Amino acid sequence: MPVSKQNLITALIILVGISMLAWSVQPQTGLSDLHWYSILPPLVAVIFAIATQHLLLSLFAGVISGALLINVPAASLQAASWMQSLETFLGLLWSVISDPFNLSVLTFIILMLVMISVVILAGGLQAIVRWLGKFARGPRSTQFVTTLMGFAVFIDDYANVMIVGTSMRPVSDAMRISREKLAFLVDATSAPVAGIALMSTWIAYEVGIFAEVSNSLGFERDAYSMFLDALGFRFYCFFMLLFILINVWTGRDFGSMLRAEQRSRAGQLLAEDAVPPGNLGDAVKTDSKARIRASAALLPFAVLFIVLFIGLWVDGGGMALLAQSFGNFFSAGNWRDVVSASENNVQVLNIAGLLSLLTALVCAMLIAGLSFRRLLPALRKGAGAALYPWLILILAWTLGGICEQIQTGPFLVAVVGESMPAFIYPVVVFLLSAAAALATGTSWGTMAIFIPITSQLAFQLDGGTYGLITIMCLAAVLDGAIFGDHCSPISDTTIMSSIATSCDHIHHVKTQFPYASVVGLTAIGLGYLPAVSGMPFWQSLILAGLLFLGFLRLFGRKVD
Repeated sequence: MPVSKQNLITALIILVGISMLAWSVQPQTGLSDLHWYSILPPLVAVIFAIATQHLLLSLFAGVISGALLINVPAASLQAASWMQSLETFLGLLWSVISDPFNLSVLTFIILMLVMISVVILAGGLQAIVRWLGKFARGPRSTQFVTTLMGFAVFIDDYANVMIVGTSMRPVSDAMRISREKLAFLVDATSAPVAGIALMSTWIAYEVGIFAEVSNSLGFERDAYSMFLDALGFRFYCFFMLLFILINVWTGRDFGSMLRAEQRSRAGQLLAEDAVPPGNLGDAVKTDSKARIRASAALLPFAVLFIVLFIGLWVDGGGMALLAQSFGNFFSAGNWRDVVSASENNVQVLNIAGLLSLLTALVCAMLIAGLSFRRLLPALRKGAGAALYPWLILILAWTLGGICEQIQTGPFLVAVVGESMPAFIYPVVVFLLSAAAALATGTSWGTMAIFIPITSQLAFQLDGGTYGLITIMCLAAVLDGAIFGDHCSPISDTTIMSSIATSCDHIHHVKTQFPYASVVGLTAIGLGYLPAVSGMPFWQSLILAGLLFLGFLRLFGRKVD
């Protein structure tokens, strides 16, 4: 697609303007290792991805500029520093590709895409579509079913995105819901649900960071209790879920999402310039000789869920509890503890994905009556569909590693200083966490960087006690990271949402950004600021619901 000169000039103006602002607020004393240009690599990637619509090239530009900034500024006239930048780029790329966690995520993507392609070929997904059609009889009910599925798959955000996105896409297409709206519903219910669920793979990570902070600052508060304390201030997550329900109930959309929905209702699911990643729906069709049975899809999905839950139970030490009493298996508290203690959740996901793929192959042969030879095209196309999202994720992770080296996150924190009024501090922490997550594309990385840094100042503002500002600060980092993650085109969860729904990734980001911004601003105005003054959570929730209703009625329109 040709790049608009106007968009390119606008991107350059924004880049120069933000760079000058960063230069003007460069931290001074004691922070010589923090530099204003640490924001440039993510800024280049984000701005030019939106302006040019070429995500891979923009990510690559961000990575290259970051590799240069690591070495060149200190010795810009020496050829050796430029060569060292090339070595830095290759080294970071190799570290990303060889990282066990990253490899596990890439493996999970290809396992799921291949499994889904087999399910499509065997007609299992077509049968589920027919069944869901009984409940999803129009665009609004279809979106409501999608939202409920997003609430139900709370155990992990990756599993949530892949399962809900792939299973609901055919139903959504049949109801002429835009891929952008489907991607929003999938993305906006994944991290918020997993982030606040009392039992999910996110809890172990969040609680682990809280434990380090509690030990270093002497809170005398156990980490899980800190998580529960912060839960009442997770305004963005709760407000986002409330916004989705009101948005679906009213059937009103606004801005670029409204235009996408109007286009889709007219019969065009994707924009003319859309480049959907991993579009299995177009690549794989149901085999004409397949016996259409829902069990050909339900059994693989059931295996995925069952193995995932059992794997997390075993990995989190649940077998020791089971040895004490069989009844421990049915305790919600025990499930919360073992899932929080699981340290290999992505590996468990891979085992579950592999077994679900094998189950899909067996079901395709025994239930759908297809030979293995007829399944080979599905295997090939499913694996091929993983290439583009792999490249996106690898570049996004590499950019995240560069941001860590040049300390993008600490720079954003440092420019705020320590003269911040206590009542405004949670809002600043929320915005800084969002900016860092948007820039780096990682909510977990943002949490790891910001919670130890910001909690120290919050502890001081609370007079050296574990008080309201400290608790709100912890919640603000968690929620700000998810908010920024929703707005970032280099976020892995946002990328996977585009993959699962076969939505053009840039279009997904552009349509989701206004919705996330409305919720984020509401979290500030009706959440963090009133909460400092003592407003209870339930009042904030009611006011936010009324605001969303009024906003959608005033600025939104129904799509026939």
